[in-house]
Amino acid sequence: MSRRKPGAQKPLPRPAVLRPLGAQLRRLRLERDLSQEKLAELAGLNYKYIGRIELAKADPGADVLVRLARALSVSVGELFQTITPIDAVPYRLLPSDVDTITTTLTTLTATVERIVGRQPRPLLSRAPRRLPR
Repeated sequence: MSRRKPGAQKPLPRPAVLRPLGAQLRRLRLERDLSQEKLAELAGLNYKYIGRIELAKADPGADVLVRLARALSVSVGELFQTITPIDAVPYRLLPSDVDTITTTLTTLTATVERIVGRQPRPLLSRAPRRLPR
């Protein structure tokens, strides 16, 4: 028999971002040799709440994240670094790709200018082949 009250809904699943956020918070706290109690004191929070955040059992709001970042002397973005790394290598084009894109854009620009200017198509250097009947 269920102990829930009739009409009680299931709790919503926790956002996936909470686990890496909690791990990052713990890593930053331990790097600074801070206990949960000391971090809580610096941030003006309860140490049990810090523990719940680290275990991904609490969903901290923006105010709490700002307080934690200040207490750890980091930017709020650094709390999310494991989720969205800022040092991730962006996609880089090869020189051959740049050449291909440049050539294609030049051809496309010339075609658009010809169409917009309603210029006739340049004559082909040889006559097109006739299709067999």
